[in-house]
Amino acid sequence: MTFERYGIVGGGAWGTALAQTLATSGRQVVLWAREAETVTSINARHENELFLPGVALHKDLRATGDFADLTACDAILMVAPAQHVRSVTTQLYAHLNSTTPIVLCAKGIEQATGKQMIEV
Repeated sequence: MTFERYGIVGGGAWGTALAQTLATSGRQVVLWAREAETVTSINARHENELFLPGVALHKDLRATGDFADLTACDAILMVAPAQHVRSVTTQLYAHLNSTTPIVLCAKGIEQATGKQMIEV
């Protein structure tokens, strides 16, 4: 199975770098970011000025603040920071098909519970 449409959840440096890599390889990419200024910066100027300044992003990479924009994706990469994975994933699941694969790319341990990301 080949995936062509990817959703990236997490608009920081790590998520943006993964989105850029996929877009450069010819994949359709939608990057979800919590910060409206990150969405605007990526869509208007093709740069994540807040988290990855100075790096020109692929012209077809698109950012959004709406999980509904990820529903057409073939796969989702979860790149939100460890402390936000639980809440972001809960919100995301409300919009996805139950068969959409989610690849956990977040790192760290949830401070409140001591759980690893795979346990969250």
